[in-house]
Formats: sequence, structure tokens, C-alpha cells
Amino acid sequence: MQAQISVLNSMVVDDFDGDGNLDVLISGNDFGTEVSVGRNDAFNGLILKGDGKGGFVSKTILESGIFIPGNNKALIKLRGRNDKYLVVASQYRGPLSIFELKRNFKTIEWQPDDLYAEIRYGNGVIQKHENYTGSSYLSQSSGFLAAGDDVVEVSITNNKNQTRVVKF
Repeated sequence: MQAQISVLNSMVVDDFDGDGNLDVLISGNDFGTEVSVGRNDAFNGLILKGDGKGGFVSKTILESGIFIPGNNKALIKLRGRNDKYLVVASQYRGPLSIFELKRNFKTIEWQPDDLYAEIRYGNGVIQKHENYTGSSYLSQSSGFLAAGDDVVEVSITNNKNQTRVVKF
């Protein structure tokens, strides 16, 4: 319900809480609508926590620490100093908001010909991530995978069907 109260403009999908399930960070709103309709401005950003079975539970602002009001247009993930995981939210004619994930990560850089990666967690969960780096002319996230402390191994396959394995 909380993801349907305004326009959604951008999403970043990743395992933000380290449970091995993909979560979704969303920003939105649109202030450029017709005068007779009014602004779509009821959205302040949202984290949807994935359950690993296709279901999601929305987190409150207090639970997630995400508060992105305004006319938001894009979200990107970046690798900050000391491999910190950052998410940057842009606004039309407004300031950038930068959020730092408060978990430790090891980062693995995508190579230009990498297609996908399988991330294996210590609890047996396997996630598959596709590489979209360079696939859009719009704002894009940095080309890296984030592996939390609970990741055991990452297998990355390229467009020649060659696989490289990173073990932790």
C-alpha cells in the first residue's frame, strides 16, 4: 500500500539488511503535473524488505532511516571511501541526499563483459544479480557488487560463459 501513494521514479534493489533476500529502495513524486491535477507529492521514500519468496514488507522511516521528500528523480548506488555503500537521491532543482548503509561490505567490481553473479551466503541462500552497468543513458549506479560479512562465495559469469570465483 505504501508504495502506491505517489509516482515512483527510481529503485535500487539489493540486500540492504544482510538476510540473503533482496530488498527494494524506492524514491518518487512528480511536481511537474498539470495545474488542475496538482502535484504527486505524498511519497517520502521507502524500503521494501524482501522475504525471499516474492513478498515484501514496507519499513517505516524510523525503521529504515530513509527519508527522501521532494521531487525525486533518480537513485544510484556508489562505492564511497573505505568501500562504504552509499545511495544518492537526486531531486529536480533540489539538493542531493546521500545515505550510507551502516553495515560492512566487501566490494567486487564488475568487469565490462560480466553478465551475472551468483552470491552464496553462509546460510545456504543463493542470490543471482545481473550486471546492468552501461545499459542506460540515464543516471547509473557504480559497477560493483556488495558482499556482506555473511557471504561465502561469489561466482561471476561473463559473456563468453567463463566463470571466476571470489571466496571469502
